[in-house]
Amino acid sequence: MGRILPQAVDGLIRLERLLKIRGMRILAVDTTSSQGSIALLEGDDVRGLASFTAHRDHAQRLLPELDALLASLGMSLSEIEGYAVTVGPGSFTGIRIGIATVEGLSFATGRPMVGVSALEATAYRYRCHHGLIAPLLDARRGEIFGALFRSDGGSLELILEPVCQRPEAFLARMPLQPVLFAGSGLAICQSLVWETLGERAQFAEPFTALAEEVARIGKRRLEEGQATPLGGLGALYLRPSDARKVRR
Repeated sequence: MGRILPQAVDGLIRLERLLKIRGMRILAVDTTSSQGSIALLEGDDVRGLASFTAHRDHAQRLLPELDALLASLGMSLSEIEGYAVTVGPGSFTGIRIGIATVEGLSFATGRPMVGVSALEATAYRYRCHHGLIAPLLDARRGEIFGALFRSDGGSLELILEPVCQRPEAFLARMPLQPVLFAGSGLAICQSLVWETLGERAQFAEPFTALAEEVARIGKRRLEEGQATPLGGLGALYLRPSDARKVRR
């Protein structure tokens, strides 16, 4: 084996340091609700963030918004090193569009991808909170998508698996400890949460754009080698679609 010259070693060290400073470029997409969002994360810095409303069809808005975000940053898809996408729960159509788009981009560019739960992304926004976090998403029909996480001030541990339930049933499962509630589901049940838990209930400020949190979770998983193979992104629906109910 040939001897590596000192100059080459210095060059490799400088390149490694440059990559660590810059970090991975992750493009994240969330289309689980009518409020869609896209984020581009480089290392720990958000280079770009766009949100858009698609009342009927994310398919008409997602790719144009993605192209506009990259153009505003002077970047192309060839510079993206990984993709992340919310796989649910949420809008059936939105979930399918998000997954199909990211799988297509991953296939076309040869870059890895990973799926992220919208509930985990909602809780992750408040990861600096020490204690229990219950993300709630509006599931329509008087129901919520919910889960329960424990945060140590930086990372999350899943305590209760994601469910689709009436708010009363979900709240009955809450432990006798303070819980921070967050997410769009609060719009339909915040008063009920307060009536049920009293002073044990804490409320986070409302927000709808999840793409930044999806990007941060996705970046960590991709760096840990947890990429999902093409065709392997499974949707997290939590309940059957209307079409499936009709067939039954």
